[in-house]
Order: sequence, then C-alpha cells, then structure tokens
Amino acid sequence: MVQTNEFERRYAYDGPLGLLFGINVIDVFVWSPVAFSIWVTVHDEDTHREIERFRMMRGSRGVWHAEVPKGYEGLLYRLHVKTPVETNDIVDPYAKAVSLNGEFGVLVDVEAEIAKHVEPVLRPPLRKATDAVIYELHIRDFTSHPASTSRLNGLYGSIVETGIRTTGDKSAGFDYLKELGVTHLQLLPVHDFGSVDELTRMPYNWGYDPIHWFALEGSYASDPSAPTTRVLEYARMVNELHKTGMRVVVDVVMNHVFIREQSSLEALVPYYYFRYEHDGTVANGTGVGNDTASERYMMRRMIVDCITYFATTYQVDGFRFDLMGIHDVETMNQVRTSLDKVDRSILIYGEGWDLATPLGPSLKASSHNAAHMPRIGHFNDMMRDALKGSSFNERERGFVSGNEWREWELRECITGAVQIPNVTVGRFPSPQYTINYVEAHDNYTTFDKLLLACEDTDETTRLRMQRLATAIVITSQGVPFLHAGQEFGRTKQGVENSYNAPDRINHFDWDLRDSRATEVEYVKTLLKLRRRHTCFRYDTRQKVVEQFKFLPSPPGVIAYELTASHSYDAWQRVRVYLNGTFEQVTFQAEGDWNVYVQGDKASLTPIVRNPSQIQVESLSMTIIAC
Repeated sequence: MVQTNEFERRYAYDGPLGLLFGINVIDVFVWSPVAFSIWVTVHDEDTHREIERFRMMRGSRGVWHAEVPKGYEGLLYRLHVKTPVETNDIVDPYAKAVSLNGEFGVLVDVEAEIAKHVEPVLRPPLRKATDAVIYELHIRDFTSHPASTSRLNGLYGSIVETGIRTTGDKSAGFDYLKELGVTHLQLLPVHDFGSVDELTRMPYNWGYDPIHWFALEGSYASDPSAPTTRVLEYARMVNELHKTGMRVVVDVVMNHVFIREQSSLEALVPYYYFRYEHDGTVANGTGVGNDTASERYMMRRMIVDCITYFATTYQVDGFRFDLMGIHDVETMNQVRTSLDKVDRSILIYGEGWDLATPLGPSLKASSHNAAHMPRIGHFNDMMRDALKGSSFNERERGFVSGNEWREWELRECITGAVQIPNVTVGRFPSPQYTINYVEAHDNYTTFDKLLLACEDTDETTRLRMQRLATAIVITSQGVPFLHAGQEFGRTKQGVENSYNAPDRINHFDWDLRDSRATEVEYVKTLLKLRRRHTCFRYDTRQKVVEQFKFLPSPPGVIAYELTASHSYDAWQRVRVYLNGTFEQVTFQAEGDWNVYVQGDKASLTPIVRNPSQIQVESLSMTIIAC
C-alpha cells in the first residue's frame, strides 16, 4: 500500500517536520501515516533515564504533533512508535542535533545556537562553476601522520588550524591549503554515521554509513558528549574557510542508510523509504544492502530539506552526491531549484554512474541524463581511465603511462567533454558539467596504480606520469578535482579500498610534502596560471567550439590551441602540448611565443622567450603563450 500512487496522493505533506521552537513550547512534528501511536519521550542528558513522555496527536496527511514545554530544552528525546509491523524507540529522522553515537535526538535550537556563538561570514564569490578547483579531504587524514604537530588531531578545528609546520619547516595544515590555491574543500562525510565510536574515535572509517542526515558526526568534535560542540565547531570551521576565500562542499550520502532494519525511516513507515525489486527483495544498486527511493514524495522531500538546511544553517557552498545515479532526475532538479533560491553559485555534482537499481533508464540521475539536469556536474570517469588506465584493471596503462589507445578518449575529455562538430562526440552540454579527475578517495591512488601498471619503470618516471596526469586535470576544460596529496604522489601502500584501513594507510603524508616539494610547487603554479588566464575556464560549449582547436601531432601526443575569453587577458593565445610517450618530441614555433610550463617546471614568467622550437619532454606537458 505505501508504495502506491494513491498513498502518495493522500499523504504527501509539505508542512513542518522535526522541531519548531516557540516562546513557551517546542513543537514536534513527525510523518507516519501508518502509525497506531507515537510518543515523544524526554530523557536526562547524563543518565538517559526517561523523565517524561508526551502523546502525539495525529493530524491530516499522516502527520503527528506534540508540544513539549520549553523547560525541557537541552534534554534528549526519542520517538516511541507503534506501527502494524512493530514497536520501536527511534531517533527523529529530522533531528538536527544528536547525543553521543547518535543514540538520542536533542531538544536544541541549532540555528539559534549558531547565531548566538558564531560570527556570520559571507560566501566567497564564485562567478561560474569552471572557476572552481575542488580538493577532496578526509578530516582525520589531514592530521593523523606522525609528523603532524596539530593540537587538534582529527577534529573539525584541525582543518583551519594555522601556524603548523612540517619537519622540513614548510607550510602544513590550513596554511598549506591556502598556499595551494584550491577554491573548494570537499570533506568526506560529516553527517552522523555509524561505523566509528565517537568516544574512542575508533575504528577508522570514511563514514559512508549514514544514520542521521540532518545531524553532524561527533567523532570529529572536541567533546562528542556535548551535542552542541560538533554544531559550533563545524560552523566555525566553515566560517574560517570562508574568511580566507575558500568554499566548503558536503559529501552527501543519502542513497542508502547504514542498516535499513534499524533505521528510523523503516520504523516510521515500513517499506516506504526504500526501493524494492519486482520480486519484493530490497534493491541493492548501492552495493551496501539498500537503496533509498528518492522518487517517492517524502524521501525526495527529505533530500531537498536536508541539502537546503546545510546550505542555509551552515552556509555550505556545494554538495557532492555519492552514487548520484541511485537518485532520480526530478529529485536532483528539485535540489538545484531549492539551492538556487539560496545562492545560484552553490555547486551540485556527483557520481552519475548507471547503477543496477529498479528505476527506468530515463529516470536515473546518471551521466547519460546530464542534459536533463541543468547545472549539475558529473564525475568524468572517462578522463580518469583515459589518464591512468581502467580502475577495474590494475595492470592497464593509460595515456600518461604510454598507452596510445587512450589518446582519443582523452581528446574528448580535455574539451570539457562537449560536442565539437566533426571533432568530438561530447558527453555533456557544457564544460560546467564535467568534474575532471584522475583519482579520488575510491580505488588506487594514481601513484599506487602506476606502480602496479608500470612495474618496469623507476619512481622518477612514475612521478613524471603522475605530474602529467595532474597537470592535464588542472588545465582541461571543466571543473578540476584533486584528491588530497595527489599533488605530491600520495600513496596508500597499495590498498585499493582504504575505507576502514588504519591511519598509517590513510594519513596525509607530510614527510612526502617535504621530500617532493618541487611537485607541490609545480601544482601550485599551475593552479595560479589557471586562475589568471580565462582560456582554461570556458563555461559554455560555444566558447569551446569557437576558441579550442586541436593541432597536428604524432601518436601519443596531443596538441591544442586556446584563445582568451577577454581582451584584458595577458595570454591571448595559448598552446598546450601533452606528451604521453617515452620520447621527447619537437614542434616548430612560429611567432612570438614564450614558454611557461616545460618538463618539471611551471612559472608565472617565461622560462624560455621566443624559442625557435618547442621541446616537449617525454611524459610531460608544455605550455606556451603569447
């Protein structure tokens, strides 16, 4: 019954849910058309002993309401729910603050607490998506290396901790991020998840096992037992990032829950919030036991509500959707519409994989349907595999490791994956749709993949390959995405899926930041060049068609020319040469060109002026401009 159109027609609801704080009472609203009864139980914050309970009254469209006296503010609460299936004590799925390990909701006005204790800061400006450079980081990884001198190891505050130095007296921590030149910090999940004990902060986990979407994870808080600590520390972290011109992206994991049978959603409306196969079994396109049914009205509403809440309450600037292909097109479009009312510059992007969930192909929020989801980005796995070889074949090489067969895929990607008549097929309507990357938290790091695929090469050669891959990501049309540590060849010691591996595997290696400082400087300079020159940041297909031109080149080498989008740009014409072979190649230089990137060097001023020939070293990028 709950999966029928008639159920949706009768019970779809747009009114308040969760807690509303008045002068004398706290209003509690819960949606459960099938419940026989619901009680709000109030508990002592120390002993968890039940202090009082309040019967909820059923209203129209299956919504239950109760008033809790304001005197109970700050205490814990649960919902005692009886349905035709079973009776459960659960946490309100709209709870915005939770107790240690998410065992209880908290009767606290989160918005009021933030307004009282955190200074508001405006979002840094962002004119268009292709001006962004995304940097993916796990909070704990950033300070878990033995060489880290952070006083806030693994906490929200560690992200914005200043004055930290490496063993070699180079910038570390927040100072390092600021120097690097990225615009958006994408943090792995911060929604309350179930795999880590918040008190001991063990074991290690990425956090892709959500329990409470509206609440924050406590293992990153200095005092996980104090519910508002995580709220204020996260809000302050976002504000400090904003003060320095950096934006924040939330990793959204709303495609599944940690354990469906124990979830509040299943307890409130059994069989409604999750997707099922035709034979009645629970859909598992996510591969973790359940798929949420975003096409159902109240699940869709919860997704939109949650995203909008983080954008308004915490001033979050972007949302990366984990396994976005599980969701449906209409839901993603509604998310976009809701965020546009907050700030049109907020980014939305995700993994648009075509996953095995029982949703029609035209309904899935997959890359195949990108044209039907305006201004929503997609991770470009074609670029990833073209650069380093298939993620599903550890021995396969890519363009940067000498596989000429991948050259034509890469040509498609560096244009922003748009269609150029008689040149490229195109995957996306504009460069703003493609999230260009070679590595992320999933799968092998580029360094580890190259070690497996290129066992016959030395480390120096593999670092050249790594440098070339990162350089292509940064200079291609689209939105560049960097995995933390990619800039210096991060390794996870050959572990492909490190979601629950110890710190010694996952840590951000500050010693490598020292020993490979030249690699870091190369990336920093490339990011400055991208920021300075408009030709690397076309935002429409038309600009690519008119201002991007491939040049003749031998097999395994790509050459192309760009023209500036504005007359004030110091670089009016730019040529980029990508050499994926093991031999140096030479091009004739006609005109007054200057070389800015060559071999392992990248510079804001010319490295070579007016050369007669352009030398492109093996496994490297050369950029010339005039």
